[in-house]
Amino acid sequence: MNHISITFVTPWYGTFAGGAEVAARTLAEQLSKRGFDVQVLTTCCRSPFDNWWQNTLPPGVEKINGVIVRRFPVKQEGENLYHEVNYRIIHNMEVDEKFQHQFLENSINSQALVDYAQANTDGHLVIGMPYTQGLIYSLIQSLEGRASIMPCFHDEPQFKWITTAQMLERSRHIFFLTEEEKTLAIKHYGHSIGRRLIESPVIGVGVELPIDIEKLQKSNSSLLEEIKVRCNLPEKFFVYVGRKDIGKNILTLIDYFKDYQSHGGDATLVFLGGGDANLVPTNKGFLDLGFVPEEDKYLIISQALGLINLSHNESFSLVLMEAWLCGIPVIVHRNGEVTTAHCKKSQGGIPVSSSEEFEAALEILSSQDKGKMLARSGKRYVQSKYSWDCVINQFFRGAYQG
Repeated sequence: MNHISITFVTPWYGTFAGGAEVAARTLAEQLSKRGFDVQVLTTCCRSPFDNWWQNTLPPGVEKINGVIVRRFPVKQEGENLYHEVNYRIIHNMEVDEKFQHQFLENSINSQALVDYAQANTDGHLVIGMPYTQGLIYSLIQSLEGRASIMPCFHDEPQFKWITTAQMLERSRHIFFLTEEEKTLAIKHYGHSIGRRLIESPVIGVGVELPIDIEKLQKSNSSLLEEIKVRCNLPEKFFVYVGRKDIGKNILTLIDYFKDYQSHGGDATLVFLGGGDANLVPTNKGFLDLGFVPEEDKYLIISQALGLINLSHNESFSLVLMEAWLCGIPVIVHRNGEVTTAHCKKSQGGIPVSSSEEFEAALEILSSQDKGKMLARSGKRYVQSKYSWDCVINQFFRGAYQG
C-alpha cells in the first residue's frame, strides 16, 4: 500500500494552527513517517490573519517535518468582490447563486497551484480542505472527479450553498472528521449525493502529545514550575486555547466568566493562541499569553483546572482531545453539536448553555476529585478512538472504497 502517492491541498500550511490545517499537517506527517509518498500544495499566504490576496511567504519547495511542501503565489485580484459577499453573510442578507460563485471565485486561490495539481498528480490521492475556500472549489472543479475533499463542515450559511453541493458531487472521496459532521451532510445532501455520501468514512483526527505530561507530573518536573514562573501563571486558572474570534463565541465566554467573577469566583481565565487580542479584557482575572511554543502550550494546559471551548461550530475540536491527554476536563457549549457529543460519549466534560450552568461547571471542575475523574474518562476516550493507527486504517479504508 505504501506505493500510493498522496497530495494534500490547503490554503495555509506550516505556520498556522487552524483546525483544517492541523488535520492536514498531522495526517501528512504521520503518513510520511510510515513511508508513504506525501506532499502538500499550499499558497504563499502565511495564515488567515494575513491578506489573502498578497504573498507573505516565498514560492518554492521546502521540507517541513519530513513532508514536501510546495508553495504557489495567490490570486491577487478580487478582494473587493469577496468582501462584498462576506458583508452579506455577516449581516444575514440573502446570498443567491451569483453571490455564492462570486465568493468562491474571489476567496483565497492560486491558479499556479491548480495548474500544477492538474499536470502533476495523475494517480495520486488528492485531498483538499476546507470546503469554504475558493482554492478547494477550483481544485475540485479543475481535476474533474480526481480530487477528494475533507470538508470540515459546520452548520453555517455556506454549507447549504450550490457551490458546496457541486464540490460534493464532483469529489472522488469524501472524508469526515466526526459522525456528527457526516450526519449533518447526509441530512442535507443525502437525497442528491446518495450512497457515496452515506458510505463515506469518518476518519477522525489522530491525537498524540509530543511530551509525556503524566510522567512529568509524577516526577514533579522542574519544567512545570519553570513555565509557571515564566508565564506568571496564577495558582488557579482555566484555559481557552485557539483563535480569539467572535465566531468562536469568545464574547459569550468572557461575559460568563465576568459573571463568575462577580459572584466571588477567584480563578483566572488564560488565553492561548492568536486572533484579536483586543477582545480579551485587561482587568484582573484575564490573562492573554498569545502564541506560545507547542511544548509550553501542553505544560500550561496540564496545570489548568479545565479547558473551556464554547464555540458552536467545530468539525472536530482537537483542543478537547489535547486537554484530556493533558489530564484536565473540559467545558463546552450545549449548542456545539460536535463538542457536546464528544463530552457525552467520553464523560470527560460538561456542556452548558447559560451563565448559571457555566458557573456550576466551573465549581465542579474546581473540585480536584471530580475534575480528575472527568479528565480520566476523557483520556480513555481519546486513546481508544483517536490513536494514529486507528485513524490511518479508517483513512485507507475510505480511500480504497469503490
